Amino acid sequence: MRVQVELPKAFSVRDENEFYPIRHLMARLNPKLTVAPVATGLHVQGTYCVFWGIVYHEDKLPSRKEVEAALKEAGFDFARNPPL
Repeated sequence: MRVQVELPKAFSVRDENEFYPIRHLMARLNPKLTVAPVATGLHVQGTYCVFWGIVYHEDKLPSRKEVEAALKEAGFDFARNPPL
C-alpha cells in the first residue's frame, strides 16, 4: 500500500516524553522521516500549553515558512503565542 503525504507535518503533544513514541512510529513507517520538537504554545482550541513537533524528510530540512505553515494547519495559535 502506498500513501502520499505532504511534508512537513506538525502535531502537538501534552508531554515532551511523547515525542519518543512518535519518532519510533515514523522510523518504522519510513527510516528517512525525522521528528523534531519546534515550539511550545497554545492550540487554537486549547487553554493550556502543549509541545509542538514537526515531521519532515531527513534530506529536506524545512524552511521557517514551511514550519509556520505546517503549525498553522495543525492548529498552533499564532495570535496568543510568542513568535517562533
